[in-house]
Amino acid sequence: MGTISDFGLLKKGDSVLVGLSGGPDSVALLYLLSEIRDEYRLKLAAAHLDHAIRANSSKDREFCRELCQKLKIKFHSRRIDVVKLAGKERSNVEETGRKARYNYFNSICAKYGYKKIATGHTMDDNAETVLFNLARGSGLKGLAGVSPKRGKIIRPLIGFRKSEIVNWLRVNKIKYRIDPTNRSIKYSRNRIRNRILPEMEKINPEIVKSISRFSINVSEDIELINRAVLLLYENALIRGGKSKIVLDLRKLTGYDKGLVKRVVSEAFYRLSGARKSPSFELLSRVNETIDGRSGNRSPLGKGIWIEKSQDRISIFKAESGSLEGVKITLMVPGITRIPGYNYEMRTKILRKIKSGSLKTKPSVALLDNSKVIDPEIRFRERGDRIKPLGMKGTRLLSDLLVDRKIPSFERGNIPLIVSRNRVAWVAGIIISEDFKVEKNTVEILRIEICRH
Repeated sequence: MGTISDFGLLKKGDSVLVGLSGGPDSVALLYLLSEIRDEYRLKLAAAHLDHAIRANSSKDREFCRELCQKLKIKFHSRRIDVVKLAGKERSNVEETGRKARYNYFNSICAKYGYKKIATGHTMDDNAETVLFNLARGSGLKGLAGVSPKRGKIIRPLIGFRKSEIVNWLRVNKIKYRIDPTNRSIKYSRNRIRNRILPEMEKINPEIVKSISRFSINVSEDIELINRAVLLLYENALIRGGKSKIVLDLRKLTGYDKGLVKRVVSEAFYRLSGARKSPSFELLSRVNETIDGRSGNRSPLGKGIWIEKSQDRISIFKAESGSLEGVKITLMVPGITRIPGYNYEMRTKILRKIKSGSLKTKPSVALLDNSKVIDPEIRFRERGDRIKPLGMKGTRLLSDLLVDRKIPSFERGNIPLIVSRNRVAWVAGIIISEDFKVEKNTVEILRIEICRH
């Protein structure tokens, strides 16, 4: 089992759930793990999902149950009508079945505490996956095929040909089940397995091994690219959050456009929680948005957008810009948090202060407490005005933010401290002349905006 040691798939004391279909690959995997159970002190269990595609599929489940009894391995099983589920989700049967299996395996792991899921993928499965992804127009990630390890999923047989496994089972007189649907070319992977790969073997008898080497090379290239992308992303990052990520466009200038798209994809992953990239069509607009005028924006999918504003780009969830109408009473003294916002306002009352201490950092405002009545936190509304510190007249808040070169995608997300709907402080930017501390001020309201 060189694959296990080469890729560090197992360690002593691991608890492993084996995906057991009853076919040759999963049966061989169960036997092999059973043989090394004592050596690795493994806690082994198996799970079988009946897809209910064939009338006699229950016989596969019973075969798996009896096999586990023979090997003294805990057995889990469930039946799901995958065809019906695929129709409900408007997806193809193959993809629905795959998702159903892993959802089931993960649910068992969560319930019983299994740390790893072992599947019987072989070198042939890897070749089929590469060709299948190539046919779908996949990027490099799809051409990397089936990795030996992904998260909690391990694939100890990925270095073996299916023919080697079947021969091993025959020599050791181990029985297994044959799924007749594997011969049907109605399913894409079966067509690749039964038609395309045999034709390719006429050109190169070692085509499966060649594709395996190719996928390994692609995986190594992806790892190198990902490291470069992460370095560039971290270098360009101005601000990160759960709903918005802001990048310094100047730090991305001069880099290959393909690399910049990958940096945007990294931000997309972090906001969406998925490792699936935006579609080719949507990603193709990224450079158009960046090269265009300030204010350009385009969708990336899953409710996430990219927008350019002067020398910054923002990747954000659409709902993050919808803060209009939000009003929260400011706790004085105390801490006030805004739901869904990764900042909080901290306030306290100062009785005495030296005149030279009025200078503060942008995240702090010192206001005359007697002038601040019924303070609230809200966000910009149409027609908001403020009398900037040191000025006599008022200005539209929107004009002031433009003059201060605040990116358009940030203007609606800047908290305002208002007193009876009059703007006293534009957080982090400017206080109002009407609320400033003066010589006769008795109490000073100190407000600080902080991350939490």
